[in-house]
Amino acid sequence: MVKYTLTYFEGRGRAEVSRLIFAAAGVKYEDVRIGFDKWPALKTSGRCPFGTLPLLEVDGKAIGQSFAVARFLANETGLAGKTNYEKAQVDMIAYAFKDLGDEMVKFAFESDEAKKAELTKKFLTEIAPKTLSAVEKLLEANNGGKGFFVGKEVSECCMFAK
Repeated sequence: MVKYTLTYFEGRGRAEVSRLIFAAAGVKYEDVRIGFDKWPALKTSGRCPFGTLPLLEVDGKAIGQSFAVARFLANETGLAGKTNYEKAQVDMIAYAFKDLGDEMVKFAFESDEAKKAELTKKFLTEIAPKTLSAVEKLLEANNGGKGFFVGKEVSECCMFAK
């Protein structure tokens, strides 16, 4: 039996999609949550391929980068799509949500209040509505929006819509 260990900070963040994939697939794993006080030692330990979290260890082999981890788990658990076309659709929707998250980070961590307000306004009035409208159309195109984004069952991209 494969042993999965997922390491991330205390909280949901970039590891939450992987946790949701594990839950949806009913796969057991070790969920290691570390405090920021433990991060410097882990970061310099050589265990994290890019010196970042989340870190997924599969029978002791390391995989870094949140999207690579989620994609690996989706493939391992059958939540990546059934055909190559479905897999591309899952990727397309997942990356749309990733793009939204990347835009949110821009204003969430902005220290200049005027720039933060400008970035937040742009996100709420332009970026999010455009992306979410496109995602909604894709959902509606699959069985009239009665079910899932892709195919007839849950897939990785559903986890991003949490």
